[in-house]
Amino acid sequence: MQTVKDQPTLVRAFIRALEMEPQLKEQIRLVLVGDGPLRKECQQLLNAAGLDQLAWLPGERNDVPEVMRGLDCFVLPSLAEGISNTILEAMASGLPVIATNVGGNADLVVAEQTGVLIPSADPESMARAIIRMAKQADTRQSMALSGRRLVEEKFSMNAMVASYQGTYDKLLHRSSVNLRP
Repeated sequence: MQTVKDQPTLVRAFIRALEMEPQLKEQIRLVLVGDGPLRKECQQLLNAAGLDQLAWLPGERNDVPEVMRGLDCFVLPSLAEGISNTILEAMASGLPVIATNVGGNADLVVAEQTGVLIPSADPESMARAIIRMAKQADTRQSMALSGRRLVEEKFSMNAMVASYQGTYDKLLHRSSVNLRP
């Protein structure tokens, strides 16, 4: 839980979502897996809002895939990203994604198809996206299926091998054409 991952914005968004739609207290929970300097701040925000019983901050875990399988949605609040393995893991787990529109996130999350892209450091936009995912089960399911399909088509081992094979085929064909008199 490092500054660049900006988990406090996610906590603020969770709190704000429940302020906007208090009935969701019966439905949504916050899970923050990991450890680091922001964990204490996140716990303090939850405690101050009286929502610590609706959140689970277990620290570092070795069973993240199992934890992901128990979720309905994945949120990545990062301030900066490359190509996020956690987004790929979430989509491979069949989760719709809410992610900040930074770095490579927009290359992975197809807006309104596999998830929702929001501005970074914007708890209000994130809260609205969380509410939407909580209330629209059909949207969640559709995005989850699309995300899983995208990962299988573009980021699976088979997709990677096919991509390499295509590249090699092009290079070998080009070389053989250039070698002819």
